[in-house]
Amino acid sequence: MKLTAKKTIKTAIVGGAVAATALLSACGGNNVAEKGSPVKNAAVEQAQTGGGQGAAAGGPGAESSGGDVNCSKHGGQVGAPGRPKRDLIAVAATDGTTPGCTEAYNVITEYYEKLPQAEGPGERVLDVRGKWTCARLTETGTEVVCGVPNSSLQLETRPSGAGKAPVEQNRKFPNSTQRVQFTGYDVNLRMVRFQLMADGKAYRLPLEPGVEVLSAATLCPAESVTVDDEGYGDLPCGKDQLIQQVREGNPVLARISVNGEDRITTVKEIYHP
Repeated sequence: MKLTAKKTIKTAIVGGAVAATALLSACGGNNVAEKGSPVKNAAVEQAQTGGGQGAAAGGPGAESSGGDVNCSKHGGQVGAPGRPKRDLIAVAATDGTTPGCTEAYNVITEYYEKLPQAEGPGERVLDVRGKWTCARLTETGTEVVCGVPNSSLQLETRPSGAGKAPVEQNRKFPNSTQRVQFTGYDVNLRMVRFQLMADGKAYRLPLEPGVEVLSAATLCPAESVTVDDEGYGDLPCGKDQLIQQVREGNPVLARISVNGEDRITTVKEIYHP
């Protein structure tokens, strides 16, 4: 399997506080940088790409792909020191919610400021600007995803490119079926953690709201084992039951189906005595 890597960010003061404020204003979204508090981060670098019109969701200068807004088209690429530069993407949620680019730059900047105190190899930071959570999606990747718990707001970093190309290239499991072992659930990012049975590497992916979950014996315990002819679970189970099992540390083996957006659409438990 391969995962949805979600991207990183480099932001530095360009020409002092005034230039930084102007840069973010050019990338303006729903939130304009406050006077006297421009984005600042000595540990983060940003390449200035010049002015440009607003890059907020739906703005006249926004560079979008499938509803997502590429803030870096007008505000510059981002990334941690010593790591590749990435585009900063304000992700369009299914409910139509999209963060503004000023907010996106503020969030990613604070995330990198807090990296020295981040949790584990995934570099997770739980409190960014009072409500955001950011983390790398794979243990070895450099892409970052940020989200707001109990909200559809989401930011990502992606490899640079035009149109939908970077999105498609960076999705690691689109339209595929994989055999995995679930290892946990990230409540703040609302993603399940798992290891590929093929390579043992750790990944995270979100569940589709209507994900189909089929139990063999563990996910939804029954009086007897319930499997199809191939040995996969066929007892309908719920998304909440799956999340509860993995949060409790149950190492469920399953075959998952992933759609083109790198979201898990089907989970079939693999029966093993």
